[in-house]
Amino acid sequence: MPALNTVLIVDDHAPFRSALRDFLSQESDLSVVGEACNLREALLLVGVMSPQLVLTDLSMPDARGTEAVSEIKRCYPEAKLIVLSSHAEHEYKHRCREAGASGYVVKDAIHEELREAIRAALGGRDCAQAAAPGSRPVASGRQPRAEC
Repeated sequence: MPALNTVLIVDDHAPFRSALRDFLSQESDLSVVGEACNLREALLLVGVMSPQLVLTDLSMPDARGTEAVSEIKRCYPEAKLIVLSSHAEHEYKHRCREAGASGYVVKDAIHEELREAIRAALGGRDCAQAAAPGSRPVASGRQPRAEC
């Protein structure tokens, strides 16, 4: 059995968090250890759970643009983050990389591109590609999550 890589999902939309959690549950080496719906919760959960990877939305009620990436990296410099966004424009990817993100994937990315970005980030490699629009991750399974 492969070692589990721990993942924290940060997004203010519960249906997207659920779909992403279900998608990740299909990967035998990934374990979603928590969910947060805003930056405040994300900072708390990163501190408590020390996930190996944080998948975070670009815009949340208490953090806009690269603020979440910058703040998580300021508090937890060792954190690996992949930004998930609905914005496919290159400038967003560039700003997130400058803020410290390991990668940037458009939310509508096809499954394989998200898998590749996760594997690259966990392996310490560059994974900052803006993925082409495709299908949203959808699967089955449930993991614990913060109340939002």
